[in-house]
Amino acid sequence: MKLELGNFPVNDVSFGPATRYSGGALQINKRQLEQAILKDSRLSSAEIQLAKPGESCRITKIHDALQPMVKVSGPGTVYPGVCGRPVVTVGTGRTHRLTGVTVMELAEMPMYEGYDSPVEDFVDMSGPAADLSPFSETTNIGLRLVPDPGLSILDQNEATHSAALWVSDTLAGLVRDLEPPDTEVFELPPCDPALPRTVYIQCMRSSEHYSNQVYAFWTAIYGLTRLTPPWLLHPNELLDGAVSAGSPYHGPAATSWVYANNPVVMDMYRRHGKEIAFAGVITIRTRWSAQFEKDITSTQAAKLAQMQGAKGAVITWDAGGNDFMETIRTVQACEKLGIKTVFLTGEESPESGGPPLLEPLPEADAIVSTGFGGHANRSMQTLEEVEKIVGFETIAENIMLPKEQVTARRGVQYFRGRDIYGFSKISAFDF
Repeated sequence: MKLELGNFPVNDVSFGPATRYSGGALQINKRQLEQAILKDSRLSSAEIQLAKPGESCRITKIHDALQPMVKVSGPGTVYPGVCGRPVVTVGTGRTHRLTGVTVMELAEMPMYEGYDSPVEDFVDMSGPAADLSPFSETTNIGLRLVPDPGLSILDQNEATHSAALWVSDTLAGLVRDLEPPDTEVFELPPCDPALPRTVYIQCMRSSEHYSNQVYAFWTAIYGLTRLTPPWLLHPNELLDGAVSAGSPYHGPAATSWVYANNPVVMDMYRRHGKEIAFAGVITIRTRWSAQFEKDITSTQAAKLAQMQGAKGAVITWDAGGNDFMETIRTVQACEKLGIKTVFLTGEESPESGGPPLLEPLPEADAIVSTGFGGHANRSMQTLEEVEKIVGFETIAENIMLPKEQVTARRGVQYFRGRDIYGFSKISAFDF
C-alpha cells in the first residue's frame, strides 16, 4: 500500500466574506457555513468559534477533533464508516490535508444512552496546561453544536459528528485540486531481512461495555465501536482516518486528529528500513467483561504479531483500569512468544497509594512513561483564569463529579491531563 499525503500548512485562520485557502491563510465565511450546518434539522444551533495558540482561551466540552483532509485519488473516503460514510478500505492513493489546524466538535451531551452527563474534557491554549496537549499549538475551529434534545442520544451524536465531518470535508476540499507545497510518501517496501520485524499494537476502549449497545459514539475502527477480535491494519489506514471518532473518557487525548497524527506510527515509519522493519498495526478492543475474554484477546493479538514475523512490539493503550488488563496481558503474551515489547503508558498517581501500574507484571520490563493525570492527582498547580471560552461556559472541575459544574473561565484546581501517545514531555518520577 502506498499513500501520498499532500500537506497544506495553515498559518492563519480568520472570518471573512468567502471560505477559501490561499498561501497558508484559511478564511471562513462564518455565517454561510453556520447556515449550511443548520440545514440538518436535527441541530438546534451551531456557532463557529476560533481558538489560537497563545490566547488566554479554554476550549470546553470536546467530543472530537478532526484532521481536515480529503481523498484526491485512491479508493474510499477519509474517516470511513462513521455517520454512514463508505467502509471501503483506505490508505492508498493521495490525500490532501490542512496542517496546523483542527475542526473541533463541541457539544454538551453524553455520547451514549445510560450516561446522563456530558463529556468533560478541555484544552487550554496558554498557561501551564498548554504543554499537556498538542492542540495548544494548532488553530482550532470550534463548532459549538446544540442538537435537538428530543432526539435519542445516538441521534444527537450522529447529528453533531456529521456536522463536524461536513465542515472538515468542506475546508479540506478547498485544497483538493491544488498542488501541495509538501508531499510525504508512506509505504513499507521490503528492507534488509536482518532488521527486526516490529509491530505496533494499539489498544483502544470499546463503548459496548458501557452502553449495552453494539454501536455508540466512541473510538471506531471503520465505524465499528463494539468489542471485536484483534484487527490487522496497514499504518496507512490510520493516516487516512480508519480509526476515528474519539473517546468521551479521554477527550482531546484520544481523538480523530490524534489517531491520524499518531506519533508512534510516524516514528516507526521513519525507522523502517533503518532500525526496524515495520510489520504493521494490530488494534485490539479493550474492556471485555470476563478475564477469559481478556486473555483470549491478548493471546490472539500476540499470535497475530507472531504470524507477522514480529520480533518486537510497541504497545499503547487508552487508559482505564478495566482496559489495562487486556493491555498488560498483551505485553505478557508477546513476551512469552519471544516478542520483545516496549510499553508506552501513563501511570497511576502516587497519591493513589498503589503501584505505578495497576498490574505490574514482570514481563513488562521496558516501559516509557508519559506521566500521570489520573483522578487521584490533585498536586498540579492551579490553572489560571482565562479571558475567552470556546465551547460552553461551564465545566466539571472534578471529572468524577460531572454534575457539579463550575464557571469555565475560573482558575481550575483539578486538571485531568492525559498524554496517551507521547506528544508532550511529561515523564516519570525518579525512584
